[in-house]
Amino acid sequence: MLSAMLFVLVLISGCGKEAASQPFELDIPPEVNAKLETIPNEPVAGESAVVRVLLLDEIEPKDGMRIELRNNDRATRLYDAKEKMIDGSLAYEIEAIFETSGENLVTYHFNADNYHIMSSFTVEVK
Repeated sequence: MLSAMLFVLVLISGCGKEAASQPFELDIPPEVNAKLETIPNEPVAGESAVVRVLLLDEIEPKDGMRIELRNNDRATRLYDAKEKMIDGSLAYEIEAIFETSGENLVTYHFNADNYHIMSSFTVEVK
């Protein structure tokens, strides 16, 4: 019985050393260059506006893109964006209403390869 316990302890201590000697690899998602446009250029609270994300790199989202609007009251709305080609660049856009004036945060989300890519822009709303 004592020898069996000693054998288990040797196995456990050996496994721990082997796992600790393995290097840890952090897989960092690629940086994506994108441009945010609003139409009109200076959106007005309570009025319809187009929010467009132009992808400047040759990257293709899997399953589209979602665009999140967060106003200065921290209320969040998430939209499924429509895909378009604009001047040879892949773009995604939504039509939405910014509910409050001031700074509003626009964040795009999409999956590419094994990564979830997201980035935020600030939009000043009148």
